[in-house]
Amino acid sequence: MRRRPKGFWASALSALALEFGLVGIAIVWVIMHPPEDMPQVVPLVMAMMDAPKEVMPKPPEPPKLPVVVPQTKTLPPLAQAVPERRPVEEPAPPMVNKPTAFSAPPVPVQPTPVVPVNPTPPLVDPAIAYNLKLAAAVQAAFVVPGPATALGFKGRTRIEFQLKDGVVSNAKILQSSGLGAVDRAALKAVEVAVFPAPPPALLGKEGVYQIWVACY
Repeated sequence: MRRRPKGFWASALSALALEFGLVGIAIVWVIMHPPEDMPQVVPLVMAMMDAPKEVMPKPPEPPKLPVVVPQTKTLPPLAQAVPERRPVEEPAPPMVNKPTAFSAPPVPVQPTPVVPVNPTPPLVDPAIAYNLKLAAAVQAAFVVPGPATALGFKGRTRIEFQLKDGVVSNAKILQSSGLGAVDRAALKAVEVAVFPAPPPALLGKEGVYQIWVACY
């Protein structure tokens, strides 16, 4: 091993002593002159400790739909249709062809007779209506005689008589049936028939009536 000279160690110790001196001076300087702006570690740590915990948000509630109340609408009344009034047009006068030398004279137009829509029924004579009732009453009282039945005779007799308040008088044959037995039976029917009451217009009056009496 090679030995170093004595001057080397003296230089090394001097350099080391100088470094320790500089370091001590730097420490003393830092202690005597602390930096103004020191990082505040504690407040930052406290602030981190006091930070509120994150709260999970609640799910949003479904929106409430408004309640719709049906309203009954009153419709306006229908407007009544007003019939359109048209002006009344007067009929044009009929055209009259003037006769010329080569045309025939015009034929006069005859007016059309107006027929009533509901004509009044003709009035029935109360005497004629009563005469029909008398004929029905005599026919109901007629009895077919035996000879007519045996011969199978069919005919009719016309009789005239006077009647007042249901009393018969002056009954006679106007037209014979051709069989005397039938004529006599017809006169007998006029005498025994029950006649209806006369209408007010013929009440208390004597009338002359002619009827047919049939033999079947």
